[in-house]
Amino acid sequence: MFDPTVFDNLKVVIEGYIYDLDLGNEISIIHRSDVIDMATMSRIYSIQFVSDHFRSTFVQIDIKMDQQQLAGELLQTINNPGCVVSLTFVEDSKSQDYDVFFYKKLKKNWSGNHDVKLISIKEQTMSSIKYIQKYQVNFISLFGEDDLEELLNIVDNAILLLRMKSRN
Repeated sequence: MFDPTVFDNLKVVIEGYIYDLDLGNEISIIHRSDVIDMATMSRIYSIQFVSDHFRSTFVQIDIKMDQQQLAGELLQTINNPGCVVSLTFVEDSKSQDYDVFFYKKLKKNWSGNHDVKLISIKEQTMSSIKYIQKYQVNFISLFGEDDLEELLNIVDNAILLLRMKSRN
């Protein structure tokens, strides 16, 4: 019988939780992907969603399990295998200015034990200039099956922050 990995269990729980929020009209899922990278023998699950009231910013949650963690779990050489989680808010803008208040809020919420960064991208064509602001939280600790509640809290906090952003 197939014994699901930590990655599979986290993915199923987070996906189900976010789809329930979509069905309840809390958010709208705009994209998802589930990739097995054969070159690095790793897995990544990514899901993106927006608030129904504020579509100019979307949230992306990534769950990744690298070869070392995946092999360690399957071969039972790692006691507590886990996944890396990141949370990104992506916003299109006509201005290079970023939302200072929002960035400070992210840092206040998560910078103590996690990597919070702002990535600004300028996209220029012959006829237009567009700016993309990415507010990213890379959670330093690995997430295992015992951390499901914390992972769901990240989703809930992301939705609250998205709603806060929509009021600005």
